[in-house]
Amino acid sequence: MICRATVKPIFVGLGTAAILAAGGASAVADAAPSTPGSDPASPATGELQVNVASTATELDPGDSLDITTTVTAVGGAVANIKVTNITATLSGTTVTGDCGVPFESAGCAVGDLAEGESGTPVKSHVTVPKKGPDATTVYKITVTVDATDLSPVAGYTTFKYVVPAKPPTKPPTKPPTPTPTPSKTPTKSPSRRPTTPSPTSSRSSSPGTSHRGSGGGGGSSGNGTGTSGSVQTSPNSSFEAQNPQVALPSIQAPNPSVAPSPDPGAAAPQSRLQGNKAPVAQDLTFERMASTQIAWLAALMVAFSLLLTQLRLGRRRLPAGAPRRPRGTHRRPRGGMFGG
Repeated sequence: MICRATVKPIFVGLGTAAILAAGGASAVADAAPSTPGSDPASPATGELQVNVASTATELDPGDSLDITTTVTAVGGAVANIKVTNITATLSGTTVTGDCGVPFESAGCAVGDLAEGESGTPVKSHVTVPKKGPDATTVYKITVTVDATDLSPVAGYTTFKYVVPAKPPTKPPTKPPTPTPTPSKTPTKSPSRRPTTPSPTSSRSSSPGTSHRGSGGGGGSSGNGTGTSGSVQTSPNSSFEAQNPQVALPSIQAPNPSVAPSPDPGAAAPQSRLQGNKAPVAQDLTFERMASTQIAWLAALMVAFSLLLTQLRLGRRRLPAGAPRRPRGTHRRPRGGMFGG
């Protein structure tokens, strides 16, 4: 049988041991590091919402537009926010402005944002190339935003690249080739002799009479010459007047077909002055009339010269009853001592 005095110290020792064991476990628990999620004093990290707006929805070749990027923190605060890249699916697009290539300027930085706060808008200028696709196509502009302890977030906007419609190309119409009309050589009509009889020359002359007498002292003689009548001239017998009538070329009726293109050389009248070798009807008529007039003038000049010659050589006939002067009366009488 165990004594009460012996059992009491045993219980006291067991209680002390239990108290010491409980104090050591709590001390070990306090020394262990606490996890971040279990710390109620640390703020939670949020997310980024990116909104991209543009000033135009359609662009012609070579045009440009402005885009504005707005970043908002959602679900917590976000630190060190900035735009890191802006790209377009259309090749050849350039990005300039406050936040342009290489995206390292101060205009690309947004900074730190608290939960539900929006940062300062980031502005950029986008220009499309002048030479692009052959058809109208919709393209996308993507803006990439990065922050501390977060993956990159992208926002985008679209635009339509409008290709102007080309007018339908018509094949060049070839003007109709004018067909040259063959030039007709005027045919000469057979020369005809004039039907009017040529004037015949008539000459009338009276025979001259001569008287001769002789006397004792001196002889006297009388001479008489015949008077010639008026001489009528006639044209040269070798000249034959040609008929001035010339057969003119026939005139064709107007053709109702489409008129050919005007030819500068065809509008000028045919003439020898322009290097036309074949004579035309007007030239032939003029030459024949000129030759006829020259021949008539020559005949008139010959007749006029013959008439003057006859007048100079002709002598005036003395009347039948006119007294005759004695021979030698026209001489000067001798005077002086030997004069009669």
